[in-house]
Amino acid sequence: MKVIDIGAAKIGVAEKGDKPLKNGVADAVLVAETLKNEVSLGSEIAGASDFARKWAAVSNECGCPVLCGCTTRFGSLRHISVMTFSGGALADIADRTLNLCGGGYGEGDTIKVLRFKNFDFGLLVDTDILLAKNWKKIAPVCDVIVGIAFSGGDADFGFIPTYASLFGKPYAVAFASGEVLWGNPLEGLNK
Repeated sequence: MKVIDIGAAKIGVAEKGDKPLKNGVADAVLVAETLKNEVSLGSEIAGASDFARKWAAVSNECGCPVLCGCTTRFGSLRHISVMTFSGGALADIADRTLNLCGGGYGEGDTIKVLRFKNFDFGLLVDTDILLAKNWKKIAPVCDVIVGIAFSGGDADFGFIPTYASLFGKPYAVAFASGEVLWGNPLEGLNK
């Protein structure tokens, strides 16, 4: 697992097969490769699936929130989502609010700012991170902007460092391909 220090927080980025971090090493962990998984919310509610149980346990072991990208399905509704686990339990589910890529996915209602321990982070799911209006909306009310996204296609994620500079926020974005974009425009750490 890679730990990146973006100034306001230390963000762990999990790669396939990584073991959980020790408690206190990171302020949050992003797990993007799980975007390739489809999670049936009906099965999760009924306790018939191990996805949530596994990542809830990881959040408990590492002592910080774990954000997992996935495709969620409830009946015929499908969303590109991020499930957030904290303290051994599911804490939140955020859905992508704008479907730029088609594919029969629904859209969520709102972007989210989540509070954990001593900081607030704005969560942008998949292509939501490409929209300046989303950064403008959440930058004033969060300490860090994090995202989990698919990569490739027609989407140009190269604008992320520009948005971070424009809105003055440290950021970390993990992609299902294994790529990570991160930096802190206030400290010149754009990597």
